[in-house]
Amino acid sequence: MPLTFPTHPAAVLPLKVWRPRWFDGVALVTGSVAPDLAYVLDGSGLPVWPLSHQLPGLVAWCLPVAVAAAWLIRRAAPVLAAHLPGSGDYGVLGPHRPGWPVTVSSALLGAASHLALDRLELAVPWSEYVMHVLGALGLAATVGWIRRGRLLRRWHGDPPPRRRRPPLFWTVACAVTLPLAALTPLLPGASLLHTTGARLLCAVAAGLLAASWAVSSRS
Repeated sequence: MPLTFPTHPAAVLPLKVWRPRWFDGVALVTGSVAPDLAYVLDGSGLPVWPLSHQLPGLVAWCLPVAVAAAWLIRRAAPVLAAHLPGSGDYGVLGPHRPGWPVTVSSALLGAASHLALDRLELAVPWSEYVMHVLGALGLAATVGWIRRGRLLRRWHGDPPPRRRRPPLFWTVACAVTLPLAALTPLLPGASLLHTTGARLLCAVAAGLLAASWAVSSRS
C-alpha cells in the first residue's frame, strides 16, 4: 500500500498551496494519515479495522482522529518549531485557527484521498513503488516550496516567540519515544510492517508532543 508517510500527505498538501484560504493544511495531513492510525490498535479487539478504510469510517474513525491530531499539533507547534531545525515558520500554526467548517472538510478530504489512493494501488499493483517515490519527491517539493516562499508567514503572519530549552526538550522526547519504540516488537501484529510502521510514527509523535508540553510548562 502507499506509505502512511510521506505518500499520503503528499497527495493533499499541495491543495493548501493552491488555495490557502480554502483548506486547513494541518487537517489535510492528519486526515490523510488517519485511516492507517487504526493499525496502532491491531490485536486490541476494537472494531477499527477495516472500518477505518471504509466509507462509514470517514466519519466514525477518521474525522475525530484527524481533528484531535490537528488540535494537538497546533498546541505543540510553537515549541516544536523552536526546537526542530529549519522549522521556525511552523510556529505560526499554533495561534492560527481555521474555522471548524474548513478543518472538518479538510480532514474528511484528506481521509477520502487516502482511501482513493489505496484503491488505485490495488487496481494497478505495480504502482505501489512508483507511489513511494512520487510521494517522497512530492512532499519534499511541496514543503520546499512553502519554506522558500515563506508562505506560512504570508498566510498567517509571524510565529509567536518561544524560549528554547534544548536539553529539556530532547531529554523528554527521547525518554518517551525510545521506550515506546522498543515496545513495538512485543505488541500484537508486530510482524506486520504497516502495523509496526504506524506504531513507530506514533511513538515519535508522542515523544515530540510530550517534549513540547514539558517545555511549555516550564516557560
